[in-house]
Order: sequence, then structure tokens, then C-alpha cells
Amino acid sequence: MASPTHRPATTELLMVRHGQSEGNTGVSTDPDCVLTELGLEQANSLARRLKVLNLAGFIGISSPYRRAIQTAEALALSIGLTFEVDADLREWGPAATIGGQAYAQEPVLDTVRRLKGFLRRRAGQKLFIVSHAAPIALLTQIAWGEPPLTEGPFWAGVGNCCPRWLKVSADLDAS
Repeated sequence: MASPTHRPATTELLMVRHGQSEGNTGVSTDPDCVLTELGLEQANSLARRLKVLNLAGFIGISSPYRRAIQTAEALALSIGLTFEVDADLREWGPAATIGGQAYAQEPVLDTVRRLKGFLRRRAGQKLFIVSHAAPIALLTQIAWGEPPLTEGPFWAGVGNCCPRWLKVSADLDAS
């Protein structure tokens, strides 16, 4: 429990799932597939909408998967952020080799631990995250201090290029 004089850091998360990918449409089974033409349009449309926001102080971070990087690149041109790649924001799911790095199939509870560690390391920062449905759903629950729901299609409410903006003052070390 936090002491009366301890104030938890405020962490701001602007999270976006990548645009529609070839995997979303069933055109590809490659875990590192690219965006469709519609996915590129979604990313560019979102970039135009976000351009009016003051995102000063935000740090851009992307999953290493190509569809997330393509989305981040489209956003960066319009909103003036550069995006670094952080493997902790990678997709949850089957084994994949992404950018020469092999990732084993990960149990969902390991994904939860990975994302909790990410939030602890980034506590007090303003983050613009481009990732995937499952990590965004889990990051939302963790940031809100909720026990992560990991059964069934827990990620279903996270749409392509639909931003989620959270501002939380929570002791992320306690979660």
C-alpha cells in the first residue's frame, strides 16, 4: 500500500491497434504479415484525425511486427512522433520469427507478466503505443488495476486503428 505522502506516477497511454492486416482478412497465415490496402487507409485516416492533437511529450513505441510498424510509420509522418520498437508490445499467439528474432508460443499468463513489466518500467510516462488487440486489451485491464481477463476472445473489443486513451494514476509496482 502506498504511504500517505507517496503519490503514484501518472501514466498516459494512447494505444492503437494496427490497421487491417492480411491476417485479419484471411489472406495470409504469416504471423508477420503486412497491412492490406484498407489497413493503410485506416492508418492514414487515423493520422489525419490525430494531427490536431498536441502530443508533445509522448514517446512513440511500436510492436516489432510489420503491420504495427507500417501503422506507426503512417502515424509518424502526420503527428510528428518517431516510434521505437519494443518487443514487449509484440503479439500474443503462435511462435513467430520477427525481424530475425524468434519468439516461442507464449502462454497468455506469460504475456500478462510481460505487459505488467512493461508498464512498471514505463510508469509516469506518456506513451503512444501501436500494438495488437490482445496486448492492448491486457494493457487496458492492467492499467485500470483489474485482474486481466484471459478467457475467450478477450481482445474482441479492440478494433483496427481505433485509439484508446487512458490516463491512470496508479501504483503500477503494486500490480
